[in-house]
Amino acid sequence: MEFEGIITMMWIEEEVWANKLRKITFVLEEESDREYKSSIAIDAFGDKVDLVKNFKQWDKVKVGLNFRAREYNGRWYNGISAWKIDGIWTATASTPNPSAPADDDLPF
Repeated sequence: MEFEGIITMMWIEEEVWANKLRKITFVLEEESDREYKSSIAIDAFGDKVDLVKNFKQWDKVKVGLNFRAREYNGRWYNGISAWKIDGIWTATASTPNPSAPADDDLPF
């Protein structure tokens, strides 16, 4: 499955598990005019970390996703990981931050 959206958050790279596998997590928000947009937290592991690090916050991307469920102590947990990521457009220094307050046209 693929999901297209804008990267709204990205955490720093970390090493996980005993074999010190590289991991990075980022949040992708759908691009729409809906008041409440859908977002999804996605993990990238191993060499896929380098693909994610080519992008930054507010870049629009299309991500190929893998879904997995794991059982731990009688409870089930879902995991979503990226297996590919393609840029659609990248943010520039002049790209507005959608969560920043708008100008109020004040005279000062």
